[in-house]
Amino acid sequence: MIINEANPEQLTKFFGYLNRQLAENIHPLFQPLAREHCYVSDSIKKRFIKGFNYQLGQSGWRKLWLAWSENDKILGHIDLRHYSEAYKSHRLLLGMGVDSNARQQGLGMRLVQHVINFCQQQDNVDWLDLNVLSNNIPAKNLYLKAGFEIVGEVNDCYRIDGEAVAETSMTLNTRS
Repeated sequence: MIINEANPEQLTKFFGYLNRQLAENIHPLFQPLAREHCYVSDSIKKRFIKGFNYQLGQSGWRKLWLAWSENDKILGHIDLRHYSEAYKSHRLLLGMGVDSNARQQGLGMRLVQHVINFCQQQDNVDWLDLNVLSNNIPAKNLYLKAGFEIVGEVNDCYRIDGEAVAETSMTLNTRS
């Protein structure tokens, strides 16, 4: 398995992978989306595509890494993006996912460690933040094992298909 930084030419394949992953978002578990919205929307595609046009620290900046199998299949991804708020350039927001056939094999930790190493090499990145649906216990455990700390939880953060869904916020100081 190889983890590489994605390029714009790989985005079509990435969007196909992401659509397959979102199709499994039944409860919801990965994204705060109703069943009928579990697909990669045009606005999400545009944000990823536009993100490749900006440099680290610029508003709209995004970086994506993909984990590839030997037969050129995407097994997982991890992405970083800049907050849109002023004065938050020292913090990045993390998103990630692993194909259901590749879970429980250490790939999630490899992806997280890859991004932590990237952040530690940047002079202006001190914090790595993420939000995870609180019922996604495997993801929360992965982040805790990687050194993230829970900084809060918003109960009833979303109402999806008539169900209250909580969200947990976590952070990691990349300088400690």
